[in-house]
Amino acid sequence: MTSSRRLPHGRRGWTLSPWEAQSLEIPATRVSAFFSLRHRETGRSRGLFPPKFQCILFLINPMTLSIREFVDADREAADVLLKLAFRSSSSRLHDLWLYRQIQPDGWFIASLEEHLVGMVGATNYGAFAHVGLLAVHPDVQRQGVGLTLMQFILARLAQQRIPKVLLDASEIGRPLYEKLGFVAYDETLVFQRNNNPAVLERTPHIQTISIRELDELVLWDTNVFGAERRKVFRVLLETSPERAFLQRDEEGRLMGYVFAQKNRIGPWAMLHACNPEELLRAALVLPYEETISVAVPSVNREAIRLLKRHGFEQVRTNRHMGRGGSEPPGQRQKIFAQTSLAIG
Repeated sequence: MTSSRRLPHGRRGWTLSPWEAQSLEIPATRVSAFFSLRHRETGRSRGLFPPKFQCILFLINPMTLSIREFVDADREAADVLLKLAFRSSSSRLHDLWLYRQIQPDGWFIASLEEHLVGMVGATNYGAFAHVGLLAVHPDVQRQGVGLTLMQFILARLAQQRIPKVLLDASEIGRPLYEKLGFVAYDETLVFQRNNNPAVLERTPHIQTISIRELDELVLWDTNVFGAERRKVFRVLLETSPERAFLQRDEEGRLMGYVFAQKNRIGPWAMLHACNPEELLRAALVLPYEETISVAVPSVNREAIRLLKRHGFEQVRTNRHMGRGGSEPPGQRQKIFAQTSLAIG
């Protein structure tokens, strides 16, 4: 702490370097504003926490982040935030649009002095909710913003009487979730491969899913997933009906299904023992915008072997965690791919 001075209305202000501010881990619930950032030599104001700049923090008690519902007009700014927070160059504009179609009232952004500094969301499946896209701007990480956002979303889910909350945690985020009472169930593995459309033929057992088959699909999938996700299937079918396939046996019984999104495969599940490779081959025939990603439960060893055989490589491990029960819902050994890390 380099200096202290008395401010109007009984507030005190501290001039800190960015590194000092981070090391103090000042809770976001007590930060009213990163009021100004001034170069040590020129005194000119700049953006959030640039190198070699000082920040003046004004603290009052009590104070909260400004958290509001995410709207379509926020997508561009949120996409920039996610790239910075996740240290990724990949755009999530389509994902942000898709998730809001699935759960319009489930996504929120946080601001400090009109600067977008965080976001979080949850998809409500009734029997449980899945939290995702918890992101904090690098300049305000380790200052309580993530904790405040999680407390906000958990309180909202509690008001909706959701008995269980799930998420897929990175190693960096895991201590925060453990602090909030989440326990590890298993792992979710992310596999990727380059977008090289395969020269494969679809077998007679594979057919595109029609909206008329939605009721049948939901009925069978609910036991596997552990909750009804009609809204996920409906939005995916309305968005890209030609990228959804199901598999039937000789007697016409539904065996499994797969949805191929623009840059990932999932959801994908086998409802009965059959041939999951036929569904994967149908998905790999399609074009993708970027590298193809698949988020696979670690308990599904068959899915892991199948993806590796088709050129996928594991790039990330996330901890599948939950709060509100000692076991995950559904039958994760039958899930070959989640819809995404963000919505389960």
